[in-house]
Amino acid sequence: MKVFISWSKNSCDFGGALNSAMERLFDTVETFYSPEIPAGEQWLTMIEEQLTDTDFGIICVTKENQKEQWLNYEAGALSRQVTDRRKRLGVLLLDFDDKNDVDGPFKNFQMKMATVSEFKSLMKSLNELGPKIREDVVNDRIDREWPKLEEELVKVRNSAQKPGIPDRGIHEKVDEILRLVRDFDVASTPPVLTAFPVTTDVRMRGRQFVSRLYLMTKGREIHFDFRPVNETTDILDITASMSDQEKRTIENFYRSFFPDVAKRLLIADVAWKDKFINSADETVETLIQSSMIHE
Repeated sequence: MKVFISWSKNSCDFGGALNSAMERLFDTVETFYSPEIPAGEQWLTMIEEQLTDTDFGIICVTKENQKEQWLNYEAGALSRQVTDRRKRLGVLLLDFDDKNDVDGPFKNFQMKMATVSEFKSLMKSLNELGPKIREDVVNDRIDREWPKLEEELVKVRNSAQKPGIPDRGIHEKVDEILRLVRDFDVASTPPVLTAFPVTTDVRMRGRQFVSRLYLMTKGREIHFDFRPVNETTDILDITASMSDQEKRTIENFYRSFFPDVAKRLLIADVAWKDKFINSADETVETLIQSSMIHE
């Protein structure tokens, strides 16, 4: 059984402690924790492979990282990979006082507070899927490991920044509103689960396509969300503005993975969103019909 541990920013050390603890909690569980990627490996390719071949995901979420694009990307990929995200994908809230304080995509997942009782509940879900160790044995092991995890939780909580209320002018406020609108689909909606059924082969090619795009844009802060709409149409949502040349390059990459001439790719980047901003419940059919999307 393989477990993927997802982290970002200030949840890194806790993720490492959790990774070490998992080895002692379950003898037959294999974990993936990205800081352990060997030097010289192509880290993005390896992460993509691990996301594809995993059975259970644990996402370490803090107030600081809950809207980080990479954490949301991994959560979305995991949610599409596991067959039942309510049982196979857990969100561990490290420094939250209440689950209602979570603001963003993770509200749609199985959220657990970082307490020993709720951690045991999360481990029970994992145990039922694979290791199937006696519950009292698992709980005893957790009791022994919890003090080490608690040390890292204290560090996370102590490092939480409490920003004051800045004195900003009207232009700064307008800029912030525009940024929030641009990132609305990333920061304020759950990772999209494709309603249209796709085969394993198509899903794998889609992930390879996205991996190629990340390599192409290495060094830029950018996020790609690729998903099939129907048998003939795929959509690529990009959180940055792309030039016409870049869009043509993306289309060429797409065609190398999906050579079927009957299929087409719709590209929605920031430049398009500036001209035509959809509400959260806008249907994909509207996107397809819009002449403002680059085809």
